[in-house]
Amino acid sequence: MISTNTSGLHFPGQDRDEVVHFFFRQHWIRLLRPLIRMIVWSVLLGIALVFTRQISAPGQQTTRHVMLFLLCLLFLYSQFEFLNEFYRHFLYVLVVTNRKIHRIKKTLFVLDEHQSIDVTALQDVHKGQHGVIQNIFRFGTLTLEAQESVLRIHFVPDVQRKYNAILQLRGRDSRRAAEGPTHDHPPVSIGNDD
Repeated sequence: MISTNTSGLHFPGQDRDEVVHFFFRQHWIRLLRPLIRMIVWSVLLGIALVFTRQISAPGQQTTRHVMLFLLCLLFLYSQFEFLNEFYRHFLYVLVVTNRKIHRIKKTLFVLDEHQSIDVTALQDVHKGQHGVIQNIFRFGTLTLEAQESVLRIHFVPDVQRKYNAILQLRGRDSRRAAEGPTHDHPPVSIGNDD
């Protein structure tokens, strides 16, 4: 997901003079494995429920109730696991501003991580798309190298366009440093998500 309408966008850790150019989340394919796992578990638990309902002997009612309770717990666990991955997908945001690239990772209760790399400190930017799936669905990995840190961003949607936008921003920032702080440049355009 790419958002080019960033007017009025604020996020935790944003400096006052930072202007958001664009932000994105990881590619939707990241949710495919948890979705398939949840569907498979639901089908298997449904089949087990059908077999459990066939237990009807008077002495086995307690066994049936225990089995139904365990199946219900397993079903709720599989649903919760998918919901957790779903929230993790939407709470993992990458924000590119005129000064920094921010990776914000959150979960509902446990994790709250914020990592930033200054655009002026970027020494190298690498783009990687390995395999047929990544090339068909146009996602990949961006590796941002600064002085003593490396930030790897996996499952970047439309990785080529984001790579070009970051290179353009880095080039613009190096020109601005040479020209001085008086020139104001418009935000980097990355186009539509069509």
